[in-house]
Amino acid sequence: MNSPFIVTRPLQASEVLGRTAGTDWMASNLLKGQHSVVWDNPKTGKSSLINKVLMQIRKAEQDPVICRLSCYNIRSENSLYAATANALIGSVAGTLGEWEKITNDLLPHSRPGIFFPRIHEQEFALTFDTTPDEEGFAELARFPGEFAAYLKKPIIMVMESFHTLVPAFGNVARSIFQRIVNTWKNTDDVTFLISGCGSVTSAGYSVYRELFDRRKPFHGLAEYIPLEIIEEKEFSDYIIRNFAKAGRVISRDFAEMIYRKMEGHPYYVQYFADLCFSNTKGYMNEMIYLNGMEELMEIFRQPFEIICRDLTTSQIYFLRALTDGVEQFSSREVLEKYMLNSSANVYRVKNALEKKSIIEIVRKKPRYIDPLFKLWFKERYCRTYWIP
Repeated sequence: MNSPFIVTRPLQASEVLGRTAGTDWMASNLLKGQHSVVWDNPKTGKSSLINKVLMQIRKAEQDPVICRLSCYNIRSENSLYAATANALIGSVAGTLGEWEKITNDLLPHSRPGIFFPRIHEQEFALTFDTTPDEEGFAELARFPGEFAAYLKKPIIMVMESFHTLVPAFGNVARSIFQRIVNTWKNTDDVTFLISGCGSVTSAGYSVYRELFDRRKPFHGLAEYIPLEIIEEKEFSDYIIRNFAKAGRVISRDFAEMIYRKMEGHPYYVQYFADLCFSNTKGYMNEMIYLNGMEELMEIFRQPFEIICRDLTTSQIYFLRALTDGVEQFSSREVLEKYMLNSSANVYRVKNALEKKSIIEIVRKKPRYIDPLFKLWFKERYCRTYWIP
């Protein structure tokens, strides 16, 4: 039997566990035209939640055009506008004639060509053989609102991986984002849902705070909707139920141990449960649990090793101290034991680790973002001879 635990793709609406209040909140916002943002650390279920929200919207009496765009490969302001226009046209047009009519009617200045698909996997797409002039780019920037008016329908525009635009835009990011915000504020009948990765709890650096804090470009534009925690009992019941469907048995103790070991992280809980499920023929036992944990750490060994390879010695020693439960990083004892040199160096190291999304600062204390990396670093990386 195929495993009921899904780790290779975002969950479909019917597969999403819990998060009912957040789903209702987000769906209500989008249907009434309230821009919204869902933001959290990687692999916490943002895309799965969006799938559930959009399914709920499709079942509502209203009939908005729904469009999704991932920003992960966009590297300029103009590319963002062009990609948005391309995604919007693709959400309603299926034939060459439909593409040609929309572009002729709404994009007379930018004058894009249309890529014609020659194999089944390809899709129609806008092409720009010559760079549009200033009027052409302005036309692309205004396209979502013009498109909504053209269709006489409201549009819900989902912008995923939005955080990748911050490093992509570089030093001019703030001015670009301000132009984007000004355009969106003057766009009728288009509601934006922004989704991205980054800490929302850290008191230090966070790409989320770079965009949505006070005096930042997107402050006040969109309502933040937090991801709800999937409670231990709900996740444990889900694990037990999925084992039972295949005629296998996992005790509540082991189901709760899986949840707690992964600190409730939905992706890792699913992955750990999947490994245990695959190795269980009848009743799950402690050996299967321990082997599953070792297998999970081995699966993620290479990306974790790459993370550590790119850290400085001071950053590694800071993480060692954090793993050892240190709280007063600037005490003389800690500075000497972990070769952190000075309080100023501790500050620089901590800030660098935040920017690399390895730690976040919560109530003035650093903590690991990724619970599996935290476990791997303690159980694997720190099991070396260490002579300061």
